Amino acid sequence: METLKMLQARKAIRHYTGQVTDQQLQKILQAGSAAPVGLGEYDNYRLTVIQDPAILAKMHGIYEAPTVIVISVRESGPMEYVSTGAIAQNLELAAEAQGVGANFNMASLRSVPRDRLPAGFHPAFVMTMGQTSETFRPRSIPANRIATNLVK
Repeated sequence: METLKMLQARKAIRHYTGQVTDQQLQKILQAGSAAPVGLGEYDNYRLTVIQDPAILAKMHGIYEAPTVIVISVRESGPMEYVSTGAIAQNLELAAEAQGVGANFNMASLRSVPRDRLPAGFHPAFVMTMGQTSETFRPRSIPANRIATNLVK
């Protein structure tokens, strides 16, 4: 799918029908690693994939997703949160390009099991994902959906 159509087809998925395949997951993680991060300091970010049903059952607000990806950071500041957003957007678009449903999920941040994250890192963003019966079709997005000021 070409990029602009993909952006118009993007939507939050909250109902999952099955687990992502290992091949899909690898492509999604590779897309996350392709995201830009502040000052190119990739060592300050970690992706933790949680697929263990016992751990997922203890997490709140994940819509019974079979896969959760936690983006964690060493330090929290404006640069890290912008970079984390870029990583999350890449993860979601890569998922949906493969027909996998995904959702940005900040509600579950407090229930991320800290003992499953690398030492010295804390969760900054959560992505839920799994197979879905939803289809991704480009939709009309109003040009003025976000008000824009043009300064020339």
